[in-house]
Amino acid sequence: MEKEWIAAYAYLVYLFLATLPQLTNTPGFNLGIPMFVLIVLYLYHSYTKLGKRSLWLLFTSFTLGFIFEFLGVHTGFPFGRYYYTAGLGYQLLGVPVIIPLLWSTLSYFSYLPTGRLFISPWFMVLIDLTVDPLFSRFDWHWLSPGQYFGVPITNFVSWYSISLLIYLTWRGRVSITYDTKASVFIYGLVLELALQDYFAGLVYPAIISSLVSTLSFTSIHILMCGFKPSKPNGVHRDI
Repeated sequence: MEKEWIAAYAYLVYLFLATLPQLTNTPGFNLGIPMFVLIVLYLYHSYTKLGKRSLWLLFTSFTLGFIFEFLGVHTGFPFGRYYYTAGLGYQLLGVPVIIPLLWSTLSYFSYLPTGRLFISPWFMVLIDLTVDPLFSRFDWHWLSPGQYFGVPITNFVSWYSISLLIYLTWRGRVSITYDTKASVFIYGLVLELALQDYFAGLVYPAIISSLVSTLSFTSIHILMCGFKPSKPNGVHRDI
């Protein structure tokens, strides 16, 4: 197994430990440190696999993420009306700097399993479906609570649409064959985030996210394995 995937799976072990109630407030696992570790993993992982091309992915996803977050905070478009608390650190024009970095991080890892234009945004939605009911209790607040455990449905539609726009800017830069290792990583990430929901008392969002993600990843795995890749799993090349 490649060293970048060893690091990725090691992160899943770390995140699982950080999710356990007995360790959540322990130094090294608290204060949002797992979030920063995930971003560092993304920077290492993407540069190891893609080299200088990873800088383009970082630039485009960070820029688009920031623009739409800025619009969302100040106008309510396209996600709905919300605001960020001080819990996510330094803000630029009302948007915590870490948020566009998370757009880059999650966009990258969601793209790796298939590289398919209309499938990858669905992985992004699965992540948001899991984290938003919990994190909107602490790190941001919806001014008009929505239909999905306080989260507006427009938020999920927007996540899909913005992710699709990000991936449109990546087309022609990176070509990806189906990568089981990447799929297992994203699936594991979603399940561990669902576990956080469960421990926080959000049992129904945890169950829904787990079931939907299991059905999604199983179906996509069966579908993608029906196509014979021209290169081994996860090989990237310029187009």
